[in-house]
Amino acid sequence: MEHCHVCGSHKKICPICGAELHKKFDDFIVRSEIIYAIFMAWGFAASAEAVIRQKSWVNIPLLIISTFVLIRFFFAPTRNLFSAALVTEKKPNWRWLVFLVDFPFLIFHSFAYYSMCLAISEGGSNSFHFFQWFVILLSANVLWLASIALRMRLLGKKKHFATYIKWCINNFITVILFALIFLIFTGNFFAFFAIFFTKGYPLIINQAQVLYWALFGVALLNCCADFILTASDYLGFES
Repeated sequence: MEHCHVCGSHKKICPICGAELHKKFDDFIVRSEIIYAIFMAWGFAASAEAVIRQKSWVNIPLLIISTFVLIRFFFAPTRNLFSAALVTEKKPNWRWLVFLVDFPFLIFHSFAYYSMCLAISEGGSNSFHFFQWFVILLSANVLWLASIALRMRLLGKKKHFATYIKWCINNFITVILFALIFLIFTGNFFAFFAIFFTKGYPLIINQAQVLYWALFGVALLNCCADFILTASDYLGFES
């Protein structure tokens, strides 16, 4: 760490693009990471407990998806918050977006994941709510990634721009595939959008249906693609 020439406190510097992050801003992000980590861990514990209490393998596919989502989203949103802070650090007029846009997105990610995990308890008879919250989570992530990428473009930050675009495209394609699957199996394209606005069950999705395994396959493919796309960014791989 180096010292801020204004107040003398520490500041973080991105090793890739050289952007600086003031210590107080970094402290806010660290606290946000702790809150988010607690919510995410709580959600996964709820999903694991649901499977254990049922003493059945019927919801193992849903638990697999929730595990993959935990791994990929545990650090991703906090990295998004950190990147958003770096983009706006030298633009005081833009800095409020981190509090007004990015932090609410961070909390909503944990809420959506927790709701998805709770839905595993009812997944044996109907997995509608599980896939509902999975799509809502991806949709929120697409909007967040797009907003950060837009700020990078407007403020001339090009180093991380391509990374956010590829993450955004992967999740956007998955949402589109979910919509197409609903169209194929229900014959009603608007049935897909009903999952965002209802607490009931507009249709039954269980393991006896091809629809269930089609949605599971797309969700699993999305997770695998995300691991491939993010390996170089999170695990230090060359490619």
